[in-house]
Amino acid sequence: MLTVKQAVRTAMDLLEDLYDTRKFEDILLEAVEMDDDGRHWQVTVGFSRKALSENVMEAIGSKKYIRSRKIFHIDGNTGDLVSMKDGEPSI
Repeated sequence: MLTVKQAVRTAMDLLEDLYDTRKFEDILLEAVEMDDDGRHWQVTVGFSRKALSENVMEAIGSKKYIRSRKIFHIDGNTGDLVSMKDGEPSI
């Protein structure tokens, strides 16, 4: 059975493998829990990224960021990714 630290490390590694995290800021663990049947870890990782703007002049030098979250469901025995979903974004 994976420990909580192993599950979190797996989620962080998956985020880096699947996305260009150079565009993200403030990558942080936001939540972690074992599901009710004790078979899967649910790990929520949050990060900030620049908000896209349709106005080119507004986009240049923009400091507006959106907080995004990815929720990873990781098999507690194998460490395999079961699913990944978007969490609720915030500004």
